[in-house]
Amino acid sequence: MTPRKPTRFLFPSARTTLSVLLVTCASGLLFTISALTNRGSATASVEPGLVSLVRDAQQDVDALATQISSLKTEVDSYAQAEDSEQLPEHNMSPTLSQKPLRGPGVTITLTDASTQIIPEGVSVNDLVIHQQDIEDVMNALWASGAEAMTVQGVRVTGRTVIRCIGNVILVDGQSFSPPYKISAIGDPKELSTKLDKDRRIVNYKAYVALYGLGWNMSFEDDLSLPAANMNTVNSYAQVVD
Repeated sequence: MTPRKPTRFLFPSARTTLSVLLVTCASGLLFTISALTNRGSATASVEPGLVSLVRDAQQDVDALATQISSLKTEVDSYAQAEDSEQLPEHNMSPTLSQKPLRGPGVTITLTDASTQIIPEGVSVNDLVIHQQDIEDVMNALWASGAEAMTVQGVRVTGRTVIRCIGNVILVDGQSFSPPYKISAIGDPKELSTKLDKDRRIVNYKAYVALYGLGWNMSFEDDLSLPAANMNTVNSYAQVVD
């Protein structure tokens, strides 16, 4: 067997090495110059855009600050009102809800359907008034222009909590059984007209027709709503200027 010849390693000449080194350095210099040029162009184009965004945001902040100041002034003026005619719509302000109110309005009464004969395919759950039904009526009244409201005689505030527990409801911790009465101060005709068009009331009345749930709305010439019977002032949370 012929012995394998040793592998030969070809070492480049000094001239070749120097040529490669010069080409490499030149290429690196060109890349560096190109990068710096592009970075400068990008900075020049981005900075004006950032300045514009900051300026626009500051203008929005200033506008909101002016709006907040205006709303605080409006709330303070409402709090100084002496009678219900001067009070604003959606009277759930902590200060205002601590005052009794009188005025015309409507009272809506919701009642469970009869469970003596349950139609086929219908659950008993479909035949009783739920928390959602009461809240739908409340929201529809607010949307229709109600100025103040009670549920089962309890004044509604921004902190009012309604919960359904079995076949009764809790209004701010007080337990009530049906029928459920929601009274609201406002223009009776306007409230009635807008309620008939409200999708929440239209939906509820569909169940009235199908299952016999109770719905009755009466016009009131002189509703008397009590002041809120709970502390509506924040004990710990405070508005930050």
